[in-house]
Amino acid sequence: MRKKNISRRDFIKNSVAASAALSVPTIVPSTVFGADAPSNRINVGQIGCGSIGTWMHRNNFKRMKDVRVVATCDAFKTRRDNMAAFFNKHYGGSNITKPYADFRELLASKDVDAVVIAAHDNWHTPMSIAAAKAGKDVFCQKPLSLDLTRTRMLRKAINDNKRIFQFCTQYRSAQGYRQVVELVRNGYIGGLKHIDVWCRNVNFDAKQYNVKPYGSTVEVPIPGDLNFDAWQGPSDIVPYTIDRCTRWGGFHCPETSLGFLAGCGIHPLGVAQWGNRSDDTSPVKYKGTGNVPKEGIFRTLEHWDVKCEYENGVTLRVMDHQTAKGVVTKYLPYTWRDGDGVVFHGTKGWVGDFKGNSFYASDMKILKTKFTDAHERVYFSRNHHQNFIDCVKSRKETVCPVEMAIRCDTIAHMVNVAAQTGREITWDPKAEQIVGDAEAAKMITRPYRKKWKVWQ
Repeated sequence: MRKKNISRRDFIKNSVAASAALSVPTIVPSTVFGADAPSNRINVGQIGCGSIGTWMHRNNFKRMKDVRVVATCDAFKTRRDNMAAFFNKHYGGSNITKPYADFRELLASKDVDAVVIAAHDNWHTPMSIAAAKAGKDVFCQKPLSLDLTRTRMLRKAINDNKRIFQFCTQYRSAQGYRQVVELVRNGYIGGLKHIDVWCRNVNFDAKQYNVKPYGSTVEVPIPGDLNFDAWQGPSDIVPYTIDRCTRWGGFHCPETSLGFLAGCGIHPLGVAQWGNRSDDTSPVKYKGTGNVPKEGIFRTLEHWDVKCEYENGVTLRVMDHQTAKGVVTKYLPYTWRDGDGVVFHGTKGWVGDFKGNSFYASDMKILKTKFTDAHERVYFSRNHHQNFIDCVKSRKETVCPVEMAIRCDTIAHMVNVAAQTGREITWDPKAEQIVGDAEAAKMITRPYRKKWKVWQ
């Protein structure tokens, strides 16, 4: 919390002294005490005010009495201004929330305690490192990074600066996923042998693209309210088209993302890691197939099917949802729905989620299990945003800390490399590097423009 926040004792002492000097009775409003007192409130800066910044972060923080969003930033002027105007109206003031054109100015503000990084994918790790070094706690959207060498820098920045970090894989704050993980860890499906994970691919929302099938390649003038240079950030400048700086362009353009494999797949992968007790590591072998589109600007993986092996012998199969349909429906006795999912297979059965909060098991009775203190329990978080704010106050680790984020994000990178090369990839989780394949190793790093090197 900010050093300038006064304590309750100091507030009363100063109020009494002032009242005595004026010879008037002291009347202290009730709002200065309790959970929403100014001294208990966390001031948040929101970087990224697009779709996710709105429906997820704005809509959560506006309900939290112990949070005040005091700063907004976005490459689109209208977005940052509109978000600031929303919070000013919400808080009943005109200058409570300030819009910033440059996130570095926001990070320099002493009024900001913590930040939300909701810019698009290639900015997540650079901004998080810069925020940690500026002394801000970090709530970072997924996926984590386009360059695995920078995730090591992030770990160091978070740890060296003693910052709180929350990765936005909010499945871990949902009761259903927590129950599935506890069923697996407590042996209700026997010994864990295999995990199926799948997620949407570039075809999933193709009807939303301005130009089909995979985004326009025709260069057009940049909108007047967009700082395209800041949007691209560390990534190389490419022609601006009507599909690039959109919600879907932020997900699928290879210059600035890894596609839905990382953007959506990270959710079920995070649950898989949780159930396998592998938050401090990643699989060591990856082999499979995949392809990318040959037209348009959305040229991240279109289809993928990669088998991964952990050191503990558990296998993990990572697929796009169209590939997974033919696999999962062989054992799923219910209607298939396109989307994301994770299923754990053990020696005595299976349990999992089919497209977000649709939980099934080979024996449905186990889903009614009532856990007690005699069972192995996992971290309890009822709300992902509140968990972050609570940890900012207590300085305890969040439900999705930086190590979990790095190890989970690594899987998406390795699946991408294996799918695109068609070769078996060996990963050393201790050294955090690809073994024996120099060409593949080049795929987990990215060039950058020096003017936006904010992680140094």
